Formats: sequence, C-alpha cells, structure tokens
Amino acid sequence: MSPMMTELTLPGYRTIQVERKQVEVRFYLEAEETPRVCPCCGGDRLRSKGRYQRSVRHLDCCGLECWLQIDCRRWRCMGCERSFVQPLPGITPRRHSTEGWREEMYRRHDDGICASRLASREHLGQATVSRIYAQFTERKAKERLSLDCPRILGLDEHTLHRGQRFLTTFCDLKNRRIFDISPGRSEPELAGYLAALRGREGVRMVCIDLSNAYRLLVRRWFPRARIVADRFHAIRVVCLHLMRVARQLCPELGWNRAWLGLLRRRAQRCQRTCVIDPVSDF
Repeated sequence: MSPMMTELTLPGYRTIQVERKQVEVRFYLEAEETPRVCPCCGGDRLRSKGRYQRSVRHLDCCGLECWLQIDCRRWRCMGCERSFVQPLPGITPRRHSTEGWREEMYRRHDDGICASRLASREHLGQATVSRIYAQFTERKAKERLSLDCPRILGLDEHTLHRGQRFLTTFCDLKNRRIFDISPGRSEPELAGYLAALRGREGVRMVCIDLSNAYRLLVRRWFPRARIVADRFHAIRVVCLHLMRVARQLCPELGWNRAWLGLLRRRAQRCQRTCVIDPVSDF
C-alpha cells in the first residue's frame, strides 16, 4: 500500500517511512493536526507531556499484513490540570485496529466465513472476531431504527421453528426486501414497536392477508394507508367460490379429488378425452 493509498483509506496522517518485511508492511505515520483545546474543559492552554508509539492493524496490502506505527503525544491542560491522549482519525480509543479493518472483518464474517477460520487467517482470537461482529451488528441495528417506514408496506406472520411464537415481518414491497422483523402478531404485542416506528403517516399502501387482526392493526396505526389483499390469498378465496359454484352445477363432482384436480389444471395440460364439462353435463 503506497502512501497515496494510505491517505485514501485513512486520511489525516502524514507518512514518514515505509518498511516492508517478508509477511507484513509497516507504515510510520504521524497525525497532521494536533489538539487545540482540552476535551474536558475547553481550555486552549495545552502542554505536551511526551511522545509514545501506537501500533494498530490496518487493511491488507497486496496480500501482506499492514501495520501502522503512529507517533502520538500525550497532552496536559494547564487550566484543569488533566491529561489526555491525542485523538487519532479513523481509530476508536482503546482499539488496536482501524475502523476500516474492523469493518472488513465484520463483512467477511457476515458473508459466511466462520469465526475460527477467520481468526486463524488473521492471527486473532475467536472472541475478538465475535466482539467485532457484535459491535457492528449493534451499530447497524441503531442505524435501522432511524430509517423511515416504507411507503408500500407488506405484513405477514411466520415462525422459524415449530412450537415457537409468531413473528411479524415488515417488507418493503417497492424495493423487494425485508424492512424489519418484530416478535408477536397481535396488536398488543406489536403496539410498542409500532409506536416507535418512524414515518407511519407516510405509508400509502399495506398488503396483508385476510386476517382481521392485521386489518384492525393497519386501520389504527396506518390511518392513511390503503389496505390491499395479497395475490395468493385473493386467488385462494376466488378458487374456493369457483369450487362451490362447480358443485352446485354438477352435484356428482362432490369431493372427487381426480375431478377437482382437473379443474385446477391449465387447459393446455389436459387431454380432450379427459376433460369433463360439468356445465354441459348438467
């Protein structure tokens, strides 16, 4: 990774020296800006207490591990007499790796690489991989809470395993993706989630099944939304009425599964000798 690439992936540093070894590349850097005010009291009377080296892990360079050796300072405020360390861009306090590298580990683990394999490749512990994944998962969850509800919403219930409680899935039908999942399917169970949901007033259409509970829920929490039945349940109801009409026209049809199967088939898949016209026979 050249000094230019270092500036692109981690701006705010000045490259002093680059040292390449057999299995790693080490960059010696220093921060371009120094603190001007105290983070505790806001005073501008600062005094340097000395320098120290901080080594952090960064994104790999051409298949080699990349380490940043950063020259840092510890400062002391003459007003409140408190000392603090110099903040570094792209590096969270008390971390031994950059945010870019930690996000890369999160993406690899999220793509399906197990924690043991990823830890073995990167010379880490499995607990470190788990902590990084939990950190970014919590961050993504907080970002999702700030999202507005989609304008075209779909509601459906499901269970992951037999015997477990029901979950309600909120789908963004316009973009064809899942918006969120909340436990429960009744209004008392979903009241807390719906009360905190942002953008409910902007929902224009909600697609649900023929459940009365969801219909009442939509009318209360999405007052401006138009209720639409999903295609699967609508076609199912139409088929049930067609079957009733067919039995009224041809009582011999009854519950004969062979004949009912012919009614469900497409016309081009049925042979003419096997097709029965219940209307003409009646």
